Amino acid sequence: MLKPSLMIGRLLCWLSFHDFRIIDRTLGFGAGGGVKKVVCQRCGVVVTRSVQDD
Repeated sequence: MLKPSLMIGRLLCWLSFHDFRIIDRTLGFGAGGGVKKVVCQRCGVVVTRSVQDD
């Protein structure tokens, strides 16, 4: 049986409220900007995001 805090964390991930941490970042120039790769510390899902300069 999971602890209540772990169960709440899994529920939050299931509802798409992840606890992301940056694991890789690539800088780019021009309109495209760069790319960063983030991973959720609770469930381990990896997402690639585009970085835009504002």
